[in-house]
Amino acid sequence: MASTYKYIARCFFLGVAVTCGPVAAQVQGLEVKRAGDISYVSGGVGAHEQEALKQVESNYNLRLLFAVSGTGAFLAEIPVTIANPSGQVLLEAVSDGPYFYAKVPAGTYEVSAAHAGKVQRRSVRVPATGAASEDFRWPPE
Repeated sequence: MASTYKYIARCFFLGVAVTCGPVAAQVQGLEVKRAGDISYVSGGVGAHEQEALKQVESNYNLRLLFAVSGTGAFLAEIPVTIANPSGQVLLEAVSDGPYFYAKVPAGTYEVSAAHAGKVQRRSVRVPATGAASEDFRWPPE
C-alpha cells in the first residue's frame, strides 16, 4: 500500500498529466481524465481554473473553447465527442467549463459539441507537432 502512495505522489509531483494507475491525476486542481488512450482535462470556470489550464495547455494537442457568439460568454456542461474519420467514437465526455483540452495521436478527427439542442461538428486535423484549436460558438438564446 505504501508503494502505491509513493507511486501516485511521484506521478503528481512530476506533473504527469495522465492517469497513474486507477486513480485520476490532479493537475493544478483540475482532474485529468482518460478515455482509452486519450487523456483530457476541462474547466475554466473562474480565474483559478483558467490559470491552471494555462499552465498545462502545452501538454494537450487538441484545444476546444465553448462560448456564445457576439457576447463572448463562456459555456460549461458541453457534451463533446471525438471520433476517428470512420466514425468510431474515441471519446465521449462533458466539458466542466469553457475549455476542453485533449491529448490525442496526430491525425484527423470528427469533433462534435452540443449546446441548447444544437450540435456543431468539425473535422479537425491534429498535427504531429504543435496543437489544433477550435472555437465552438452558439448564437445567444
